[in-house]
Amino acid sequence: MDLKYADLRCTRRFRLFIHALVLSTVCILIRSCFRVAELSEGLSGSLFNNQISFMILDGAMMIVAIGALVVLHPGFAFAGAWRDANFNLRIKKVRVTDNGMENK
Repeated sequence: MDLKYADLRCTRRFRLFIHALVLSTVCILIRSCFRVAELSEGLSGSLFNNQISFMILDGAMMIVAIGALVVLHPGFAFAGAWRDANFNLRIKKVRVTDNGMENK
């Protein structure tokens, strides 16, 4: 573990973010298991035709998963540490000329 970010990992914001991430993962896993069970019976199965179970185990799970990560967004948890990490996510453009390639 990088000691540079040890203080960040001890903050309440970061712990809340981790809990939101776990909650989102569990909700998506529950939804995925439901979808497998639903489609295993085919299109005429009882789960496929039950709207209440569909709304709870499909729709509500996604609302909870997305809501948790919207409320406890990673930007909230990492605060200024993301900016301090100095990630370079932009792709350098390369221009091809007659003499060869040159960076733009």
